[in-house]
Amino acid sequence: MTEQRITEQKKKKRRAPRLVRRLAAIVTLALAIILADVLSPYLKDWLSLLLPRIDYQRAAVQLTHEMEKAGELVAIRNTDTGMMTGTINAKFLGKVSEVTAPYLYEIGLGVKLADVALTPEENSLTVAVPEAGMLYDSFQVTGNPQINDFWGFATQRRYQQMQNDQQQACRQGYLEDPVYMEQAWEAVCEQLEALFRQWTGESLRLQFVHAKDTAA
Repeated sequence: MTEQRITEQKKKKRRAPRLVRRLAAIVTLALAIILADVLSPYLKDWLSLLLPRIDYQRAAVQLTHEMEKAGELVAIRNTDTGMMTGTINAKFLGKVSEVTAPYLYEIGLGVKLADVALTPEENSLTVAVPEAGMLYDSFQVTGNPQINDFWGFATQRRYQQMQNDQQQACRQGYLEDPVYMEQAWEAVCEQLEALFRQWTGESLRLQFVHAKDTAA
């Protein structure tokens, strides 16, 4: 019986240090959490002092110079194919001519970089980007036109006007679509960010805004 009591006492003595260590670990973890919460507002400032600072004023000057050299940025290029159909109506006769022809339409959307404004802040660069616009477009007939023109109304002038009308319709399909034009603006911002990183060799903190918002 005496030996059994001695064994139980030894087990209790071994359990005590384990319990103390567990309690100490819990207390230490709790103190670490509290300390991190208290110091978190200051960590950002401390890190900014330790990390190399970017001279955003200098970066703005450099980027403005690079944009002047580049001239413009085509962010989106699209190619459409389709079938042009044009008709000619005559008074009292109705439709007297019909022309159909396959076509290829191309458009490039982007911005003139001279219209991009940079405003350096202490720790960032505000980039005011104008709305994306058409930088180029082209239209060409890609196959032999099918002409139904018994009366001879389909003159070369009228045929050219049909092409002009189709090109204008294709152009408006892009420029008058607000969702697509916003996507084009976002594409401009993404490509500007990549260009700025390439030109400066640094990861700048950038804030892109619509130029019309800054003007207001």
